[in-house]
This record gives sequence, C-alpha cells and structure tokens, in this order.
Amino acid sequence: MNVFTPVAIVMLAASSSIAAEQTCFVGSHETGELAFSGAVEGTGFTGRFGEFSVKYCMPESGPADGRIDVQVNLSSADTENRERDETLKGEEFFAVGQYPEAVWTSHSISADADEYVADGDLELKGIKASQPIRFTLTPDGDDLFVSGKFSMAGDAEVERLRFDVGTGDFADPEFVRNRVDVTFEIRLQAQD
Repeated sequence: MNVFTPVAIVMLAASSSIAAEQTCFVGSHETGELAFSGAVEGTGFTGRFGEFSVKYCMPESGPADGRIDVQVNLSSADTENRERDETLKGEEFFAVGQYPEAVWTSHSISADADEYVADGDLELKGIKASQPIRFTLTPDGDDLFVSGKFSMAGDAEVERLRFDVGTGDFADPEFVRNRVDVTFEIRLQAQD
C-alpha cells in the first residue's frame, strides 16, 4: 500500500506550511537567569544554573499556539556553597554523570489574564512527569513579531521527590524541603 495517498500528501504539505510560518525565538544563560530555591532543615538557600537554553517557536496567531523547549546543564548548578554544590551533582540528587541534562517541553499554553500557563513535561534524572509553569511576556515595542525580541519571566514549583532528586537520607521532606521554587527571567530574540 502506498502511504503517500493524496490525503497524506495534502496533510504533509499543510503541516510543512504551518511549520514554515512559525518564528522561533531563542535565549540562554547569556541573556537571562534561571534560579532555584529550596530549604534544608528549615534554612533556605538559592542557586542558579549557569548553562541553559530556551527556544520558543510560535505562529503569528500568538504565544498560546507556540511551543517551548528548555535544556538545562545540571552540572552548572551553583549555590555558592562548594559542599552543597558537590552534593547536588552527586548520585543522591542530580546524578550528573548519568543524567547531565534536564529537559522541559511544553505541550499546551493558555492565557490566564496577563499571564500564560504552560503545561509541559519535565524530564529529570531519567523520569518524565507533568510540570506546569507560569510566565509573562514583555515585547520590545507593540509587537514581538515586528521587534523580534521579548522578555519572558515566570516561575514553577517543582516537587523534587517526583524525580528522585534527593534520595537516601535526603528523601525526608522534614530534612530537605520537597518543594523547589524555580524562577526565570530571560530575553529571547528571533532566530536567524
């Protein structure tokens, strides 16, 4: 059976046309910040990822019809505490030797007042699970497609135990808080 039926050819052409009409905007650690905060025995700490990239592709119909892809180099985690950073990169937490990267990909984006809510999947330490984020967009000028630049800022609450981050003695949420607050602010620019 020939898989290239007339219907299949029309659908393929339509999807190619849609993909061609998208604009992709990119950013990275060079144009923004990706931070996280947690707590150990009730004492809070903050950190940042020194290497990450963001790609937000959207059609002219707007951001809610787009797709976001984020890649984070886990070995770039820095809390300005050498012992804690070594622990974060070790087997009990990120296990960067085996899982060097975390990936988040949106599968739907909806507008909520002045904000957007993106439902997506986070893959961390070999585990993929649903993880929403909230964010705002601020274009340079009236139209982000005309300016080709915008700022994106937002946050997410990640439950680390869903991803086996913090095992053994660290699994006790009374010792290491389960909730990790992630915040980001980044400038994205239309990809050439």
